[in-house]
Amino acid sequence: MIKRLFVIALLAYFFFLLEFILYDTLGAWGKPELLLLLVVFWGLYSGIRYSIAAAIFAGTLKDIFSTHPFGTYLFVLLVVAYFTTLVRRNFYQPGSPFSRWVVAFFVFIGTFCVEVILYGMRHEVRLAEVFFNIFLPALVTTMMVVTFVFHRLRDVAVRFKL
Repeated sequence: MIKRLFVIALLAYFFFLLEFILYDTLGAWGKPELLLLLVVFWGLYSGIRYSIAAAIFAGTLKDIFSTHPFGTYLFVLLVVAYFTTLVRRNFYQPGSPFSRWVVAFFVFIGTFCVEVILYGMRHEVRLAEVFFNIFLPALVTTMMVVTFVFHRLRDVAVRFKL
């Protein structure tokens, strides 16, 4: 258990740094929501306990370095962890094509919630502006990397026998 938490914390730190570097070098169209994918992966792979741990590590890291009120990212990622558990219990069947669509839809909804909540905290919400300037880049880049990230995370879990 301690080994798994340590690996989750290291992955959260690595993904946070990677998000930061990608956003600084490529802009909004080059930064996928890697920490969201980390929370979803651990929720599907190991269950709610480790999904919540990943959400706490990832949310705290993002909150520390964010200009939003402290706890915003932590709250959003904890909600994602709970919804991942609901999806896992009711719809998810590992390896099936339907499950891939469920994960894709869940990443879509999670990205939408994260972006709209965070954007709405600072600005008046104009749906067209939010959609084209914030949500669409986050969704497209996250959906492009979701399969790759999940396979690499599974490889890490298998390698460290988590």
